[in-house]
Amino acid sequence: MKVGLYIEHGVGNGVGGAELMMAHLASAWSREHDVDLVHHRPPLTRDRFELFSQDDFSRVNFRYVPREKEPESGNPLRRYSAARNWHRGVSEGYDVFVNCTHWLPCFSHARKGVLLVLFPFYVRPEETPEIRKIPAWKRLRHGAYYGFEWQRRLETYQHRYSISEFSRDWTRRRWRLDTDVMYPPVDVETMQRTKEPMILSVGRFSTMAHTKKQMEMMSAFRDIYTSLSGWKYASVGGLNARTENHDYFERVRAAADGYPALVEANIERTKVKDLCARASIFWHATGLGEDPDAHPELAEHFGIATVEAMAAGCVPVVINRGGQADIVRHGETGFLWNTLDELKEYTVKLAGDRDLWLRLSRAARERAAMFSRVRFVERMTASCLS
Repeated sequence: MKVGLYIEHGVGNGVGGAELMMAHLASAWSREHDVDLVHHRPPLTRDRFELFSQDDFSRVNFRYVPREKEPESGNPLRRYSAARNWHRGVSEGYDVFVNCTHWLPCFSHARKGVLLVLFPFYVRPEETPEIRKIPAWKRLRHGAYYGFEWQRRLETYQHRYSISEFSRDWTRRRWRLDTDVMYPPVDVETMQRTKEPMILSVGRFSTMAHTKKQMEMMSAFRDIYTSLSGWKYASVGGLNARTENHDYFERVRAAADGYPALVEANIERTKVKDLCARASIFWHATGLGEDPDAHPELAEHFGIATVEAMAAGCVPVVINRGGQADIVRHGETGFLWNTLDELKEYTVKLAGDRDLWLRLSRAARERAAMFSRVRFVERMTASCLS
């Protein structure tokens, strides 16, 4: 088959979970099919992906397509024609087209369309604040057209998935679209190391909207470290060139001074896996302090780093927001917390109860296997290539 895997979102040369998910699928499918990895960012080359993944991309075609402006409003017939043709080039000619997106899904012109929603950032036009301000009769006309276009647009995708129950719920609420859940692939292969009394958190250091809350976690560790005899904390993650992000990273590192804490950025993948193998507890706090109804996008949409840590035997103590609740079963494979006080309470409890930690660590490993790369490829192949 001729297959197109489309990474709709993003700017620059960033390679995150969505990019690696599509790249892994491209690698797997390219063994038997003709696969293009379609994107809008010139830096996303084969060499760039090989820096972040051990997958074989030798048979994958990395296809850059310039980004087109979204069609503008106007005469309904002209608008609909423009909408049908917007980004036609990313899907036309494929037997199977997989659109991995946060935003407005373009019409699929492939024989079979597959929509994979990361999180529905896009809000349908008839539900935007601007439209709510216009007269009622205009809102009715506007809603009738966009409802029609939206239905026709989504009809070109025969298979619809979200990457978590959290994403599925918001796709239903924002897009009025029912989807199945297709959990992303996680590298659950781990190193064998002796476990240490260490807490680990992994996430990029950023002051942008989707922040990982390293400063709040560092403060929590400082509050309880005297109750954790011999324990240390490692906070690691990516760091780009933005000045404000470097300033934030330096503030987190300064907050660690005088405490048994490590703060490092842009470390090699093998070192991250080594830390997962050595750590005993994993922390995650994305979404802390945010309004979950007004800004659900600020929570973690799934939580690949959490699953990777669980696969290595770390017991997750993670925020009860977003996709984390898909992954962790409270009291069985780890703990879900709602406040920093609960984070500290569960951590101290685990550190002082070896039998509890052993039981949850074993259960976390078993749970992580449910999100393996093999399982993802098998499910996608069975549903999309049959």
